[in-house]
Amino acid sequence: MNGVSLSAVLRSALLILLGVVSNSLARASGQSDANAPVQEANKDAQDAEKKTQDSKRKEASSEIADTLGTVTVTGYAKSLERALANKREADVVSDGISAEDVGKYPEQNIAESLQRVTGVQITRSLGDGQFLSVRGLDPKFTDTLFNGRQLPTASGTRAFDFQVLTSNFANQVDVYKSPTPDLPESGLAATVNVQSIKPLDLGAERAALNVEGVYDEQAKQGVKPHVSALYLNTFLDNRLGWMVSVDYNQRRLNDQQFTSDGVLPDSTYTGPGTVYRVFGVHLNDLLGTDRRLSGMSMLQFKVNDNLELHLDTIASRFEQRYNYYQGQNFYPGAGALGASPTDSQTLDRNNVETVWSGSNVFAWMQANMFDFLQETTSTALGGTLTFGDWKIDNELSYGEATEHTTQAYVSWATKAPGANLRYDTTKDPGGPISVGFYNGFNPNDPSNYYFFGVQGAYKEPTRDQIWNYRIDATRSLDSGWLKSVKVGANFEDRTLSSTPNWMGNSGAGYPTDMSPYLILHDNSSFFSSYDGGAQVPSSFMTVNLPKFFSDFPLSQIVAKNPPMQVVTATTVVEEKSEAAYVRVDVGDADGRWKANAGLRAVRTEELSSGYSPTSGAYLIYGLVGGSNSLSYTDASIHAQSHTYNNLLPSLNASYLISDDLIARFAAAKVMQRPDMNLLAAASNPNASTSPPPGGTWVGTLAEGNPDLKPYLANQFDVSLEWYFSKRGIFAADFFLKNVQNLVLTNYTKETVDVAIGSANGPKQPIELSVSQPVNATTTQIKGVELGYQQAFDFLPGFWSGLGAQANFTHIWYGSVVLNQGQPALPLPGISKNTYNLGVYYDNGKFDIHAGYNYRSGWVADPLSYFGDGIFVKGYGQLDLSANYKVNSKLSFNASVVNLTQSALRQDDRYGITRLYDLSGRRYYVGARLNF
Repeated sequence: MNGVSLSAVLRSALLILLGVVSNSLARASGQSDANAPVQEANKDAQDAEKKTQDSKRKEASSEIADTLGTVTVTGYAKSLERALANKREADVVSDGISAEDVGKYPEQNIAESLQRVTGVQITRSLGDGQFLSVRGLDPKFTDTLFNGRQLPTASGTRAFDFQVLTSNFANQVDVYKSPTPDLPESGLAATVNVQSIKPLDLGAERAALNVEGVYDEQAKQGVKPHVSALYLNTFLDNRLGWMVSVDYNQRRLNDQQFTSDGVLPDSTYTGPGTVYRVFGVHLNDLLGTDRRLSGMSMLQFKVNDNLELHLDTIASRFEQRYNYYQGQNFYPGAGALGASPTDSQTLDRNNVETVWSGSNVFAWMQANMFDFLQETTSTALGGTLTFGDWKIDNELSYGEATEHTTQAYVSWATKAPGANLRYDTTKDPGGPISVGFYNGFNPNDPSNYYFFGVQGAYKEPTRDQIWNYRIDATRSLDSGWLKSVKVGANFEDRTLSSTPNWMGNSGAGYPTDMSPYLILHDNSSFFSSYDGGAQVPSSFMTVNLPKFFSDFPLSQIVAKNPPMQVVTATTVVEEKSEAAYVRVDVGDADGRWKANAGLRAVRTEELSSGYSPTSGAYLIYGLVGGSNSLSYTDASIHAQSHTYNNLLPSLNASYLISDDLIARFAAAKVMQRPDMNLLAAASNPNASTSPPPGGTWVGTLAEGNPDLKPYLANQFDVSLEWYFSKRGIFAADFFLKNVQNLVLTNYTKETVDVAIGSANGPKQPIELSVSQPVNATTTQIKGVELGYQQAFDFLPGFWSGLGAQANFTHIWYGSVVLNQGQPALPLPGISKNTYNLGVYYDNGKFDIHAGYNYRSGWVADPLSYFGDGIFVKGYGQLDLSANYKVNSKLSFNASVVNLTQSALRQDDRYGITRLYDLSGRRYYVGARLNF
C-alpha cells in the first residue's frame, strides 16, 4: 500500500457521504419528496426487522451486552467482561479497561492497569508506571485525554506522566487505535481517554474507602500509607449529582543503579587505528519518598430534559524527595587531571578497551539532594443541549501543570595524582561493570579528595498551560442507512515555559576540614538481588547529606550564593491550534454493518521565543561554575513563528459476519506535533569536568529547532474479532503506518575556545558534541496484534473460576536517513515484540490474577553524544494481585509489584552497559469498605 494516496482513497467516499447528508438534511427540513409514503412504509418494515436482529444479537452476546453502561460491576472477571463489551460496541479499532467497582482498580495507577491491554506497554520510573507506549511506539505518540480534554504535563514532551493520576479516579479507559474526525489530532500511536465516574449515570448514593499499607523491600523503611475515599450522591429527584474523591499515597523508595557514560576515543593510545575507552563509571543509591495527594470532583445538573451542565475538576500534587548517593564515580576517559596512561588493556573486535587499568583517574566524590514537585490541575465547565434530533455539546477548560526542580550537588574532587583504577566489562556483559583499585589507592580514604563545593538547580520552574474550547453538534438521522452527522470545532492555546536557575559552585565559607561530612555509605540491600558475576561493593564513601544540610541549610547556601538564570536555556513556546470537522455515521437497518467517515481540518501556529548567543559571543567557564559550567558572554532574545495546515480524513467500518464474528477496517491520515521542548530556541552548553591540564576537553551543546515539521502518517487497520463467549475473544489486527517527518537527534562536532574564569581569562579549546532535533525521511511501520481472552467457566466446580489472557504485538520497521550520504539509522522508541500473559481465578468471593508483561529492546538514541548510542534491553515484569470479598460492604486486597525483581538495562552499540537499574519488589495490603 506504499503507493496508495490516502486522501484520494477517502475523497470519493467523503463526497458521496456528504452528498447523502445534504439530501437527507434537506428532507429533514421539510422539502417535498414524492416517494415519502413508500419510504415511510419501508421505514416501518426496517424498524421491525432491526428489532428482531437486535434481539438476536443481545441473546448471542449474553451478559456482555448486559454489563455495558453499568458501573456497579464487581470483581476482576466482571471488569474484563465489561471492557470486552465496550470493545465489541466501539465504532473504531480499540481496546480498554473498566473498573472492578466504583473507584476500584487492582493496580496503583492507570498506566499499571493499562499494561494488560493488547499492544500497550509502559515505561517505568523508579519502579512506577510513568508513560504509555502503544504498539511499541514512543510514549510521545500516545495522546492522553481526561473526559475528552487534553491534560497538561510539565515534562516538556507530549507524553502524559501517569504518576500524578491515581487509578481510583477512572471508571473506564479507552485506547483508540484508529481515529475519528471528532477526536483530537495528536495520537499517532493511539488516543487514550480516561473517563471518570458520572454521578447522574449511577443515580444512587455511594461511598467507598480504601486503606492500604505499602512496603518497599529494597528500602526497608517500614510501611507507608495509601488511602483513598469516594463519595457520590444525587439530589433534586436525580437532577443534581455530585461526586468527590481524594487519594493520598506515600511510598518509601530505594532505586539502585550502575551507570556509565559510553565510550570515546582513547587519547593516550599510540598504536594504529582508534581505540575506545569507557568515559565514566558510577554506582548510585537513591533513597527517598514519593507523596501524591490527588482530588477530583464532578458536578452534574440536569436543568431540564433538554439541558445538562457539568463542572469537572481534577488536581494532583506529586512530590519526590530523595538523596542520591554516588559511589565509585570515576572517569577513566575524561583526563580531568591530565592524561590517564594505560597500564594494561584488553581490546575486543571493535577496538574497545573492555578490560583496562591505568593511573591518574579523576573522580567526583559526591551526593545530591533532589526535590521534585509536580502540581497538575484541570477544570472544565460544559453543557449538553438537546432539541429535536440535535445534541450540542460544548466545553471550556483550563489545565496547568507545573514542575519545580531542585538538585543540590555536594561534591569532593580527586587530588592529584588520581586513582589507580581497573575496570572489567567482561565479568557480566549486560550487567554492571566491575571496578577495582591497585597500587595502594583506597577509594574510601578522605585524604584522596578535597571539598569542591555546592552547586545545582534551585526551584527551576517548568509550566504547561492549556486553554481549550470545543463544541460538537450531532444530528440523528432516520433515513435508511444514514444514521447521524456530527460537526464541531476545537480551539486550543497551549504554552510551555522553562526557566533554568543554576546555583553556581561555591566552596567558600565552609570549615577548612570538611572530612567529617564524608561517611561510608552502607546499605545492606544494595544490589542484594543481583546475582551476576560483576563485583559490586555494598558500601562506598559518599556525603552524609542529612548532617551536611543540618549544619548548612540549603536556604542559607542559596542566600549566600543566589541562583543565576541560565539565559540561553530560558524558553517560552506557545502553540495555537484551530480545528473543524465533519463526521458521518452510516449503517444498515439490522446493524450488521456500520461505518463512520469524515474530515478534520487543522491549523497550527507555533511561536518559539528564547535567548540565543549574539554574533561574536563566546563561551566562559566558571561564570556559573561547576558541572554545567559553560555560559555565553552575550545573548539576545529571539522569536520565531511557524504555521502549517493539515487535512486529516478518516474512515472506520465494521461488519458483523455472524453473531460473534466482527471484521473491521480503518484508514486515516494522522498528525502529531513535535514535543514542545524541542521547538524551543535554546542553546545549552555543558562541560562534564573542569578543563584538563592536557589532552582533549570534551563537552556538549544542546540546541532546539523551532522549524520542526509535524509528524504525518497514512495509516490502515484490518482486524477480525471472534467473541466466542461472554468473556472470550480471539482478535487479530494488521496495521500499517507510512510516517513522514520523524524527529531524530542530529549530532555534530564543533571545537571552540573557552575563556577560563572570566571574559578576559585565558582561552582553552573544548570539543563540543552538538545535538539538535531534525526531521528525518519517510519510513514505514507495520505490525500485527493478536489478542486472546477466555473464562474457563465450562470447567466443573472450583475450576470454573479460572481464566486466561494473552496478547502479542510484532512490528516491522525500517531505518531512516538523517543526513544524506550517511548510513541509515534505526528508529528510536520502537519495540519489535511486546506481549502480556495473564491468568486469573474469580469465584465471586475471591479473585487473584497474575500478569507478566514484556517489551523487547528498543533504541533510545541511535547516536548519543559520543556516537555509540543508547539501546534499551528487553524488559519483563511479573505482578500479582488478589482480593477477598467478605460481604457486599467489606473486602481485603493484596498485591506484589515486580515479583521477579527485574532490572532495567541499557547498553551502547558495542555492548558496554550504560544502565543497570534495580527498583526492587513492592507489597500492598489493604481493605476496602463500601457504604
